[in-house]
Amino acid sequence: MKMASQGVKTMRLTALLLFLGASLLLAAGPATQKAGEDDAAKLQGNWSIVSVEIDGRALAMDNLKGASLNIQGTRYSFQLQKTRLELSFKLDASKSPKTIDLEVVEGPEKGKVYHGIYKLEKDRYTICRTTEPGKERPTKFATQAKSGLMIVVWDKVVVP
Repeated sequence: MKMASQGVKTMRLTALLLFLGASLLLAAGPATQKAGEDDAAKLQGNWSIVSVEIDGRALAMDNLKGASLNIQGTRYSFQLQKTRLELSFKLDASKSPKTIDLEVVEGPEKGKVYHGIYKLEKDRYTICRTTEPGKERPTKFATQAKSGLMIVVWDKVVVP
């Protein structure tokens, strides 16, 4: 009888812990969704390029003069001289680091997805992503030789 009583207590405790765990997950859901929406709102507008590093090497900024990023809704438009890249993006602010997926919406790579991570600090947006679509997402903000990763830092263009 004593063992049956302990079994029931254990089952009740397990059920209570499962219920509490599920409640915490449900409570966190809207908060992390809101964080993603907040980040998406902060990304809206025009951005100017600060720096680029690919495979562990910084690119000369002389070659990147005039590069711009415009984000409207989920549209992510990069332009450098005559080169234009049109993408859509999805954020997941519940991950650490936060993740971003960039899907090509025009051109020969339409439908392909670049996986990355991002951070927003005031008016600065930093993204570390794959240089080729479909590759594994980076886990930290770093590149090295032959990593197939790039880090791009952007500053928000503030109109006076």
